[in-house]
Amino acid sequence: MIVHQVYFWLHQPDKDLKAVMEGCRKIGRISSAKDYLVGVPAKTEKRDVIDDSYHIALTVYFDDIKSHDIYQEHPDHLKFIDDHSQKWAKVQVYDFEV
Repeated sequence: MIVHQVYFWLHQPDKDLKAVMEGCRKIGRISSAKDYLVGVPAKTEKRDVIDDSYHIALTVYFDDIKSHDIYQEHPDHLKFIDDHSQKWAKVQVYDFEV
């Protein structure tokens, strides 16, 4: 299984958070994705090892690399990037295999 984690830092979170989160939900439902989660930083106790500076986290699960690669080129994913990339200041991706 491939776990695809994406963290978004927005230029204007008060204005754009809802729209980007809805876009994340849409791409999470792409057929090659097994499941997905989208949310905001948890209100956990502050510790040196915790980075809660991001605004949105998206985790998408795939059965294999092929499914991940299909997702990356899917028209809905490409439209999400086109529609929302100007709204984020930074995006960080962590992919891992389990």
